[in-house]
Amino acid sequence: MKTTLLHSSEKLYFALVAILFFFLVTDSFGQNQKISDLSKHKYALQNLIMGIQSENDGVRESAIYLAGQYRFIDTEDALIKQLKVEKDSDIKVLIGLALYRMDSEKGMNELLGLATQDKNPRVRRMSSAIYSEYLVNNSNRTAVVK
Repeated sequence: MKTTLLHSSEKLYFALVAILFFFLVTDSFGQNQKISDLSKHKYALQNLIMGIQSENDGVRESAIYLAGQYRFIDTEDALIKQLKVEKDSDIKVLIGLALYRMDSEKGMNELLGLATQDKNPRVRRMSSAIYSEYLVNNSNRTAVVK
């Protein structure tokens, strides 16, 4: 009697562990939708552009990072517009990196102007480095270097 009870409790324990493992594995997948599904949402692009133009530094930084990380080329004009009015040097560099990841020719031309005319030496140095890297990666294109 004891052995059958012990044997059935081992089976029950094994079944519970297997069920728990199954639920943990299926729940651990972080992103349930493809990013293309999210970008096709009715307000996704509009919200991202609003985030890029936000007065809140954290929201603005996150929106710029997201636009660059997922290469949302539709945000290119908003990023260039924000680059022209941005006061925070770190966010200027982040915008430059986002435009670089998008392989934006218009953005790189703006970055070239920033590399020569910005007041902050770090922004000038980083903009110049990003632009130089863009030229190396796109050497088949012609570019004007000032």
